[in-house]
Amino acid sequence: MCEQILEKALATDNHDLETVHEQLENIWSALIDFKEQNPQVFKFINENGGELTLADAIQALAQALDVLEN
Repeated sequence: MCEQILEKALATDNHDLETVHEQLENIWSALIDFKEQNPQVFKFINENGGELTLADAIQALAQALDVLEN
């Protein structure tokens, strides 16, 4: 069922799984790079942000990549 929904979403967006996975991986990598290059700014943003932080975004992207891989 989930595979059918994903296939329909990919078709509607006119993308394939590999392209979507690559896009998410690029976003994830960019956030990791930002964190490594700006550790104090990253810390500040996470400590002073709202409900969702960049750390949450990194985790969410990692989970999304896992979903697409399975």
